[in-house]
Amino acid sequence: MFLGSSRPLGAKELWAPPKVKFFYWLVMHGRCWTAARRFRHGLQDSDTCIICDQGVETMDHILLGCVFSREVWALWLRRLHLDDLVHVHEEEAMQWWLRNRKLIPKPMRRGFDSLFFLIGWMLWKEWNARTFNRIATTATQLVQNIDDELNVWVLAGYRHLSSLQTLL
Repeated sequence: MFLGSSRPLGAKELWAPPKVKFFYWLVMHGRCWTAARRFRHGLQDSDTCIICDQGVETMDHILLGCVFSREVWALWLRRLHLDDLVHVHEEEAMQWWLRNRKLIPKPMRRGFDSLFFLIGWMLWKEWNARTFNRIATTATQLVQNIDDELNVWVLAGYRHLSSLQTLL
């Protein structure tokens, strides 16, 4: 039945709640309704990022390229003492993740995987709140929200994240 099928990029490493897995499936297939996609379909007048107003709002921009996203990543990486090891800049998000996970010490690697998915999911939720509800939080507030969600994920059984909690 599955003869000839291929495993999507990062499927083996993907360890997150089902809604987050589905979100990243949409990311990998370019199916998220970003400003660029809505603009391409004639649903809005501009494809510019709603937060930074500096670039085209693609998923790669939302996850890694926007100044807001980079600030959130910088705050998290600094808390984990990984800011000298991992550098965030706009590129294809899934490729960035797979390349940088190799730089992480092996005992922390799965925790980094889950953190990548958690931060990306929370950034996407922030974009949706800003786009559709006109509600904005600061990068520091979002980092706290991510920390709260991380604790919930650990309680739900995502034990690999607990390896990162010891660093916080």
